[in-house]
Amino acid sequence: MTPTNPHDYSAPSSASMLRRQNEQDALRLLIAQRRIHSKAKFWQSLRWTGLLLIGLAAPVISAAWPGLAVLMGAIAGGWLFLGRTALEWRISALTTRAAATQEAFDFFVFAMPRTVIRSTLPSIEDISKLAGPDAELLSVADREELLGWYPINEADSNEVAVAIAQRANASYSDRLLRTTVTLWIASSIVWGIALVVLSVIAKLPLPTFLAGVLLPVLPASLDVVEYIVSIRRAARDRGDLARSIEGRLTNTSGQALEGQDLLVWQDRMFELRRSTPQVPDLLYRLTRRSNEAAMKSAADQLGRHAREFHG
Repeated sequence: MTPTNPHDYSAPSSASMLRRQNEQDALRLLIAQRRIHSKAKFWQSLRWTGLLLIGLAAPVISAAWPGLAVLMGAIAGGWLFLGRTALEWRISALTTRAAATQEAFDFFVFAMPRTVIRSTLPSIEDISKLAGPDAELLSVADREELLGWYPINEADSNEVAVAIAQRANASYSDRLLRTTVTLWIASSIVWGIALVVLSVIAKLPLPTFLAGVLLPVLPASLDVVEYIVSIRRAARDRGDLARSIEGRLTNTSGQALEGQDLLVWQDRMFELRRSTPQVPDLLYRLTRRSNEAAMKSAADQLGRHAREFHG
């Protein structure tokens, strides 16, 4: 039951949350937020595809037709402007809508009071349209492996179960984001070396290299660097949150776990979700099995530790 005072939160039973996360109302929200994220990833893919084409095509075109070097620089600048305005705004808006939808899913599963009405939360009709027919929600969730979204153990006490679920979400994202950073850094290094090697092989004069290769690539490089920095920051923030929750669960912080802590962490989760850059679906699928196995193992370990301190 939702408390009269929104700050006087008491989590429902673990068995109740385990059941609620697979109910129709929860699955509708979970599927909808994934559809919104897919739209955001489409626009981000469009932005990165343009930058990739510029980065790959500019050196080749400039080497073959030196007179087009300035034009390539202009195209690169124009695409950078479009990516940083219209495309970035669209991606950010969709990411925030997805974060608000996932927060609604969490509120339902954890039976949390709504302290803030998010203007970015899609309407009931929009969520229903995104998720699809009610009769198909369970089959869609099963096909996309969305059932049992959080590692909830009935043996854990109410507040402990919520805290473990919150930490699992933060830690999972931290691992995924750190993997993304590693991949992007490695790809960027290989890409930079390849450009230099190809320019040397083609025996490009220095002015042609600067105007036709380096300058058109700089806008794309700037976006890549900022993307990597933002992902590293997001991973660090998720990791900090996961460690804070872990400290309460294992009692290393010396403070008891309270319902108010769960509300604070939940609000922090929303802020992190809406500001975290999108991660490619392919990378998510490739790492999902290993990350979920690690998440469930950590949840079991923390549950055992927490039962020693919290009962």
